[in-house]
Amino acid sequence: MPLIDFDKLAKEYETEDDFGFSTVSEEEYNSVVNKTAETADDYKLRLHEVEKIIIPFLSKLHSTGDKEYIYWPNRKPLIEKQIERILKLTKG
Repeated sequence: MPLIDFDKLAKEYETEDDFGFSTVSEEEYNSVVNKTAETADDYKLRLHEVEKIIIPFLSKLHSTGDKEYIYWPNRKPLIEKQIERILKLTKG
């Protein structure tokens, strides 16, 4: 026989403050974990694509760091294209 009757104890201290949590089945838990893992993998892939856009640009700037001026004609459409690519990856 148990030392404490937990059902009786729970009723004695029953309040509306239940700490705000609930339980889920193992199946529900695993489905959320699997979905989260898939989402994290998707984010990793998308961030890698963003890196492939940004790193070449930054590398070029870095390699010409000793130059005082950058000659970059017609840059507006090129920049807009890269911004669109990045936003497509980050905003879906």
